[in-house]
Amino acid sequence: MLKFAFYISHHGYGHTTRMAALAKEFNQFGVFVYIRSAKPDYLFQDLNPYLYEKEDTICDVGVKHKKNLEPDIVATRLSLLQLMGKRQEIIEREVAFLRKERVDLIITDIPWLPVEAGTYAEIPVFAISNFDWLFIYDKLFANQIDLKPVLNTIYGLYQRVDYAFRLPLSSTKSMGSFRKIEKTGLLAAYKYPNPDLKKFLGIDSHIPVLSCSFGGEGEMNLNWKNMCSAFPGIVISTKELEDIPNYKKVPADFDFSSLISISDILLTKPGYGSFAEAMQSGTYLIYFPRKDYPEEEVLIKGISHYPQKMELDRLNLSVSDWQNVFYNALSFAGPRKIIPNKNKQVAALILQRYIELHYSQKKLNSIFDIGSNNMNYALCEAGKSRPIHTAQIKTGIGSEYKKIGGTIKLNKENLKTFKSKVSNFMVYDHKIPSCKYIIATGIHRQSSQLQQLSVWFTKKWKVKYTLLEEDEEAKLAYLSAKDLIPEEQSAIIIDIGGFSTQFIYYEPGIKINRLSIPLGLLTIRRNVQEGKELKNIFNETMESIPLWEADHIICIGLTASFLAKIVKRKRYYRPDELHGCRISSKELAALKDIVESGKKEEITQYAMEPESLDILYYSIHYYTFLLDRFQSLGFIVCYYGIAAGYNQKLHKIND
Repeated sequence: MLKFAFYISHHGYGHTTRMAALAKEFNQFGVFVYIRSAKPDYLFQDLNPYLYEKEDTICDVGVKHKKNLEPDIVATRLSLLQLMGKRQEIIEREVAFLRKERVDLIITDIPWLPVEAGTYAEIPVFAISNFDWLFIYDKLFANQIDLKPVLNTIYGLYQRVDYAFRLPLSSTKSMGSFRKIEKTGLLAAYKYPNPDLKKFLGIDSHIPVLSCSFGGEGEMNLNWKNMCSAFPGIVISTKELEDIPNYKKVPADFDFSSLISISDILLTKPGYGSFAEAMQSGTYLIYFPRKDYPEEEVLIKGISHYPQKMELDRLNLSVSDWQNVFYNALSFAGPRKIIPNKNKQVAALILQRYIELHYSQKKLNSIFDIGSNNMNYALCEAGKSRPIHTAQIKTGIGSEYKKIGGTIKLNKENLKTFKSKVSNFMVYDHKIPSCKYIIATGIHRQSSQLQQLSVWFTKKWKVKYTLLEEDEEAKLAYLSAKDLIPEEQSAIIIDIGGFSTQFIYYEPGIKINRLSIPLGLLTIRRNVQEGKELKNIFNETMESIPLWEADHIICIGLTASFLAKIVKRKRYYRPDELHGCRISSKELAALKDIVESGKKEEITQYAMEPESLDILYYSIHYYTFLLDRFQSLGFIVCYYGIAAGYNQKLHKIND
């Protein structure tokens, strides 16, 4: 599993919201993200709670402001010097963190001190922004020659960055401190438009909405009563106001991205976050530039091709002046433009550049294991047993199957959802320089509908689809787990899927035995739904499972890993901490008691799929049954599934 550390500027909220959007994309590719930011936790609420960890850390000071967000040069200078006075302390702290967590990549937006920490920790550093701090400080402190050593230090550290990504609303000068720089599409916080949001806020659907936001750096000198009196609709902001009938206050943690998407107008200062979120929703922009702030020029130039906008030369307008402003905005008749974000594409580009940088001379394989309920992904260096990165998505393709005669019939909507989820995931891997392989198991062997996926994968993604036979699947399970078998000892390897279970018996010097039975967690669920008792389901299969004796039981894949996360009470999903751990029969019994007692709240916070606790319950019983069958007191968890085994098989074939 890849682990990225995000260092986010403490200046304003725009850096934070766009980096949260980027972190969300990486989470969807299974990347664990460390958030190094002291901004409020609610700004990261859309991230996968199991795949990110946040620590309040400040590595830059941005720009301090006076009234009307005018830069406070004196306060900014003092804060900058105080920060640099703590340079050694910050670097030592961050180097210790990076080494302890074995972080793979630093992404900074756009503090410079993490670049130095990355140098000492021997970790690549990428930068992403629409400006760098040298661009800002060089202009703010143009006449302060004594600050040149500090500015030169910032420049020197930025020069060490391995790759920089220049967002829109920028220029070559605003990101001029970097050696390798690449332009990207729009990166912005985004929520799908919520048609019920107006209703939730108590606003009639036909009434215009004006949202007001001036970022996280202070207030603007604005006569709110005049402005609200002039607007023929509802005005919304986080400011506390009284005696204004058409004004609504929302809490500070309200999702402003959703609010902007239903707003007719956004009144704001120039800022990347506000501009980007308005542009992706097609919302009319009214903005008032700040005085003497270097970023203003590139921001305003950046929206030159966005037609639905208006610049104000002052905010203290009379009621009649505000009425004219709002009339022109609401009656805008020109061609409206929407500039969609490219969040997924930006994340995919960063992944591509990281892999190219770190594995440029290596042959890589991307392997997609399409099972009955999940897709398991492994990006591997050819021949290596430990993948570079792994991820999973729940496809639910076999969750509502029907058995007609000897054929499995699938829900058409599930097939459609499967293609959508897989396509969304494939975008991240698509440009990684690797050979791509699809392997299919379980339900795919029993449904002619799924055999049609071969055509879909080949046509849409140019990837070969291979349907594995049961014996081949068992061989791959052995290859995945063999490194966990101590030398000269025997092992039984078990891979529980949705529609089948693979067993492999290994003993040194003796031919490996393999067995597959048509029992998995989805078929167990279906049997229970049809009235069968768990005990009887397992008893019916007992005779088909040999009474092997072995030194170790090793259980591979997601079923074992998800169970281990709960048993070991791991808040975050960190496979490197689960791989190789041991689960005892006593721990299984204790977990079963919790589930049966109804105290589910004790474990839901650790469950990767809280909505599928019945599957968890069946897996506990199934593993308990198998341990009893093989007379074992526990099993070892192998996080790596058959995708990792397939990578090793490919290496043997190519050799």
